[in-house]
Amino acid sequence: MFSDEKGMLIAIEEARFAKESGEWPFGAAIFSGDKLVARNRRRETEEKTVLAHAELHTINDACKALGRTNLSDCVIYTTNEPCLMCAAAIFQAKISRVVIGLDRADLLHLLRDRKFNIEHLAEDSGYEPKIVRGVLKERILELFADVQK
Repeated sequence: MFSDEKGMLIAIEEARFAKESGEWPFGAAIFSGDKLVARNRRRETEEKTVLAHAELHTINDACKALGRTNLSDCVIYTTNEPCLMCAAAIFQAKISRVVIGLDRADLLHLLRDRKFNIEHLAEDSGYEPKIVRGVLKERILELFADVQK
């Protein structure tokens, strides 16, 4: 049986790959049912663009793999709470469920606090996917143990 933990493990593996290549350890995976559709990681340094976030790459890859932009039958697993840009892409793709490992508040020593979280952004956008938080949080925190600003 498929579980949120299994989906998150794929995102964590991508985050590890990101860290091994000198990026911050952010990873994501998209599933349709129990089928892995796409997986990717942060690639900002590698691609030299601020648009190379794990969620954006993964959504783009899923749209291409499925041949459509409506991902309403999909779930995205993301190691960290999506930023504003990635949250907007999730809503635009109509992803029905968002499973998050770390909240932004878990990394305040590395990231600045925000006034809005993904739930606020979803409500404002008019598209409110189901949001699950804290899946394999401790495992993801381990990836940030030696990360510095």
